[in-house]
Parts: sequence; structure tokens; C-alpha cells
Amino acid sequence: MNLFTNSFIIIIVMSVAIYTISYGLWTWREENKLGAFMIFAVASAVVLFPLYLLFFRFA
Repeated sequence: MNLFTNSFIIIIVMSVAIYTISYGLWTWREENKLGAFMIFAVASAVVLFPLYLLFFRFA
């Protein structure tokens, strides 16, 4: 893939992660610690899995 495609994918992934993390912070402030932790886990997976596929796909 070219640089434009990789940059576009990273921008989309990061925008989804920022939105998810903001929801996790709101959940944390509402005293739902377990829910917030799971939302942070999902946000981490949303970021790490596509980046893993981008950088190690052809290795």
C-alpha cells in the first residue's frame, strides 16, 4: 500500500479511538470503573490491531 492509504487508515483509526476514549472517560467519571476499563481495552484493540496489520502484513 502507498503512503496516502496508510495515512488515511491511521487517521480513521485514531479518530475512532479518540471518540471511544472520550466515552471511556465519561464512563469513568460516572463511577462505572469496570465499564470504563473495558472501553479502554476496546479502544486499545481498535488502535493496535489495524496498526499491526499495516506494519507486519508483508513481513
